[in-house]
Amino acid sequence: MSKQTIKSNRENILKISTGGICLALAFVLSQLKLFEMPMGGSVTPASTLPIIVYGVAFGPVWGFIIAFIFSLLQLIGGWLVTPFQVILDYTIGYTALGFAGFAALKADSRSKIKDALGRFRAASLIKVIAFSAVAYIVRWLGSVASGVIFYADYAAEAGYDSALVYSMVYNGSFLMADLAILAVVLVILYMVIPSSKKDDTIVTIQKFTSEFIGTFVLVFVGCGTAMAVGCDSVNGGGYILTALAFGLVIVAMAYSIGNISGCHINPAVSLAMVISGKMTLNDFWGYIVFQTLGAISGAGLLRYVFELTGKIDMTGVYDANEMEMASWGLGSNTLAGCNGNIAAGLIIEAVLTFIFVLCILGVTDSKFKHGSFGGLVIGLALVLVHILGISFTGTSVNPARSIGPAIFAGGAALADLWVFIVAPLIGGAVAAFVYKAITSASEKKEEA
Repeated sequence: MSKQTIKSNRENILKISTGGICLALAFVLSQLKLFEMPMGGSVTPASTLPIIVYGVAFGPVWGFIIAFIFSLLQLIGGWLVTPFQVILDYTIGYTALGFAGFAALKADSRSKIKDALGRFRAASLIKVIAFSAVAYIVRWLGSVASGVIFYADYAAEAGYDSALVYSMVYNGSFLMADLAILAVVLVILYMVIPSSKKDDTIVTIQKFTSEFIGTFVLVFVGCGTAMAVGCDSVNGGGYILTALAFGLVIVAMAYSIGNISGCHINPAVSLAMVISGKMTLNDFWGYIVFQTLGAISGAGLLRYVFELTGKIDMTGVYDANEMEMASWGLGSNTLAGCNGNIAAGLIIEAVLTFIFVLCILGVTDSKFKHGSFGGLVIGLALVLVHILGISFTGTSVNPARSIGPAIFAGGAALADLWVFIVAPLIGGAVAAFVYKAITSASEKKEEA
């Protein structure tokens, strides 16, 4: 037997043995339940992580094999009931995950196996998460198709007229939470595993992590305060406390993570910074992904803590007879205060976001000196827009802040969610263009 054959056999043994370990880890993690989602489905502790790491280290063919085997293990584990569901619900999605990690590699697929963790660390974090997100979307589509067929009775029991809508919401809720956990663990791994590469990967990760933390705190403290004290305009104390909570979070985060990422913690702000030329498009996509994941994680932890303590969510509906929450609010945004009027909601959110982002652009403009009070001014500006906006929409002015609670609250929060994504982005973009126009006009006047 030649040395080349022996070496090749050793590499195959390494692939197979490592694959077995990854399969075992993935299957064990998939059986653990962190918490149940309001629409059903259990969130697991990043059970797809071993599959992705394996796909990165050993290539698409081996990634496909382990993903396919894992989907069959799910059938054996009693998760699915028919082979048809295996194909739609798991095999397609997990096969995509098998390719997801490897697709982020720049390395030659024929390169020799050497230091699997090193190859994983050498891959682009952004690409790994991006491809993983695509894989989750593929799995979600398969799950939706499966749900339309198999969940018709459950949809009716849950009060949904359409099995399609129920399947979309049901599968989307826990898959989004699972993806959020996966992204957090991936970031931690990238920060822990050393790299010999001389690049700005760590700096980028630090920025994204800061945005994750900032948005997590914003939702956890801001929405948590609304849940604890209520933010009904009739209840003046809770109304003001909620507005102050959101503003004070901005102040705290501005002076802690502001030096690292700029403390956007808001996709609308990040969009304005791109338009203003203050950040790159690559950073922008990373920012909004981690802002959204931070918001989802913050909302998920709030739901878990309130359920654990038996505390009433003042923004939801409490059933006194059953002594449990009939529906959760989680400080989510809806059009209830606008009497369901979509146009009113769009106007309120767009205008308030315009005011908030315009303030941020002015305070952070390097051409003007505002001393060290920038964070305080921005925080007070958020309090200002909340004072008016809470009675209409609950005040979003931040798509990520709305997405997180809506996923766990469901109902009207999910139905109205698009308003709180579109309007703040429009308001932020208009603020960027307006600020650029008025400052350029001022500069030309001074030159003249």
